[in-house]
Amino acid sequence: MRQLDIIILLLLLLAPACNRIGGDGGMSADRDGKMRVELLLPGMYGGGISTSSQQASSASVTLPSPQTKAADNLGPDWHELPEGAYTVPLEVGSTLWIYYMQLQDDGTYGPPQMRGYVVGTNTGGFNSLYACTYTEDENGMLHLNSDELGAPLYLETGTYKFKMISPAHPITKDMKMMVDNGMYFYSTDGRYSETSAAAVDITINDTGVQYVTLNPIISQVARFTFEIKKGDGVYEVNPLAAGIEISGIQNTDAGVVFNWCSEDIADTLEMKYGDKRAWVTIPGDEIVSDESGTLTCDIGVLPTYAVQNSISMLLNLAVNGVPTQYMSLLNGLTLQHGHSYNIKWEVNENDSRVSVMTWQNQSWSADLVPVPAASLTTRRMEP
Repeated sequence: MRQLDIIILLLLLLAPACNRIGGDGGMSADRDGKMRVELLLPGMYGGGISTSSQQASSASVTLPSPQTKAADNLGPDWHELPEGAYTVPLEVGSTLWIYYMQLQDDGTYGPPQMRGYVVGTNTGGFNSLYACTYTEDENGMLHLNSDELGAPLYLETGTYKFKMISPAHPITKDMKMMVDNGMYFYSTDGRYSETSAAAVDITINDTGVQYVTLNPIISQVARFTFEIKKGDGVYEVNPLAAGIEISGIQNTDAGVVFNWCSEDIADTLEMKYGDKRAWVTIPGDEIVSDESGTLTCDIGVLPTYAVQNSISMLLNLAVNGVPTQYMSLLNGLTLQHGHSYNIKWEVNENDSRVSVMTWQNQSWSADLVPVPAASLTTRRMEP
């Protein structure tokens, strides 16, 4: 068993003894007049990884283009998720930062209070959220300790908003997080009613606990997925250590600050209109080969406005044992958050020459024009 599972099991076994100490089975809300609050596991939009079956099942999701209106105060002007959009559950071991704010007498919400959580499995076989501790490093960054269970959440009577981000990457004490290409993360998003921070009423009662159902979170990055198949004359294709290199995406300099606790849409990830000099690599050891020899992998990239520049894809492969590079340019793209951009290649060996046929589609929006093999640059690498 993993360390987290052992801790959770011990906690559950000790629960009856802890209840007896309270003298009333632990059911009354008597912790300084506050109510114990258990947060139910949310789902997420834009999840999944780049296996063929999962790609096919996610092809119905479409998200609107980023806008510049306010986020949580959009009122009736919500952006809409399309019919057929669906959520997937967070996996066991997923980490979250969750913060809550209490509604004040003046109609505004008070300062946010943050807590860390991890997804674990309880004795009934269902996944649940468990509070965790976190520590501060010498640079003032907070780090979640996913293997150390924390105290339950107790809140006084009132109205609260809850916001989430997952995974729980290191974060500053004022709840700003540095993000970059190559990262996946999901968060509460006020642009959509389904993913907004809904107000929740907490009321003291005799049940001892109030369960709060949280709205789903949504991917804040775009995703590239790759599928590389063997074609005519190719009996073996393997990734080289250099893997797949992607360039021409949003430049992050020292990183992008994501102020996820803000009420303003301007604090979500900005799609820049210049500085497309960033690049990111999927190492060869992260590219998976299935039983048929098809290679698959995926990576998250920041939203990017690439209509006026090209996004370069450089593949480093061994085709029939020969080190080979392929380069393809994707033009006129806008990489939007919550979208998956699926790229498929078939490598063929014809007349002792290596060619590649590629097609690319945006599975959560619309098919794009196939890219002909003639547009690709291919060269053998020196052994």
